[in-house]
Amino acid sequence: MHKRCFVAALLAALLMLSACGGAPAPAPTQAASATADPEPTVVPAPAAAPAETAPAQPAEIVSLHHDETVLRVEGDDYPLTVIDALGAETVLETRPARIAVMSGTLLNIWYDLGGESVCTSDISTNLKILRERKDEILSIPSAGAVYQLNLEALIATHPDLIITQTGVQTTAAAKLKQMGYTVIETNAKTVESLSQVYEGFGKLLDAGDAAAERIREIHDGIAEIQAKLPGEHPSCVILYVTSNTVSVKLDQSIAGDIAYMIGLENIASGLPADTLGSENTPLDIEYIVAKNPDYVLVTSMVSDNETAMQMVRDMFANNPAWSTVKAIKAGRIIHLPQQYYLYNAGPYYLDAVKYMACSVYPEIFGGAKLETD
Repeated sequence: MHKRCFVAALLAALLMLSACGGAPAPAPTQAASATADPEPTVVPAPAAAPAETAPAQPAEIVSLHHDETVLRVEGDDYPLTVIDALGAETVLETRPARIAVMSGTLLNIWYDLGGESVCTSDISTNLKILRERKDEILSIPSAGAVYQLNLEALIATHPDLIITQTGVQTTAAAKLKQMGYTVIETNAKTVESLSQVYEGFGKLLDAGDAAAERIREIHDGIAEIQAKLPGEHPSCVILYVTSNTVSVKLDQSIAGDIAYMIGLENIASGLPADTLGSENTPLDIEYIVAKNPDYVLVTSMVSDNETAMQMVRDMFANNPAWSTVKAIKAGRIIHLPQQYYLYNAGPYYLDAVKYMACSVYPEIFGGAKLETD
């Protein structure tokens, strides 16, 4: 009986503990904390590689748009397709080894980009030759005058490619093509055509970066000049003096293009050319007197700049009508040196723009100076 009472008491005690709930769970130990999921760590993403910087573009400038193609080279590497000033298309499968560049302006640009020429035409003393390679250029074998090439002398140099100047060398180029030679005809007068020649030559010579840099230098320099120009637009007439005649330059000439860029109004703008494709119009003193320009600009093709200036002084003295022109009365006669204006100055084109800007606006840009070697 005592045994049954003890068992009953034990069962009762167990029931009481169950009703009160179990003992609290033990607190987690340090070891348990160490095994818990760690806080996520933020790992910085690897720095992105710097984006390749696009080449700087030439500054926008105010210039005449002549809507002409003087040279276009399609492709980034050989074979290249060349479209020249006459629209002729030439495919160059590989880079020519022996190239003949047959006029001074084109030769200057070619050498500025690292090129070489197996021969050229006679180099005028009025051409401003690329300073850094002057000795090389003057030692190039000659194949006659620029306007009358000695084809036999040219062919004797065994050229793979011949680059000629449109207009003055078009007849010679046609004969060379008939003989089976590869000929590209081009020219550089305006800033637009100069940029095309630099870009095209840069591709032919695998010197695209150097060409782009020269174009940027020219455009940026012109933009800097244009930013300082006054608001007014003085008028001008651009005389062209040769040994036997005087005519007037149109907008598509070197001087006409630069005059427009520095804010001058050419009174001959829109007049008909004296012959098809010419950049000149006949001299009409009555028209000039009626327009009464603010400036007279003088370009020339004679033996030297001094001779040109004397010829103009004599012309003004011998015709009293000139004395009524505003520019003459005020002494605003500007002689433009042949080194900059008879030929496109190529690498020195910006110097030509500066020369005219300094001559017309000395109070802004200082006096004009012909840079000589």
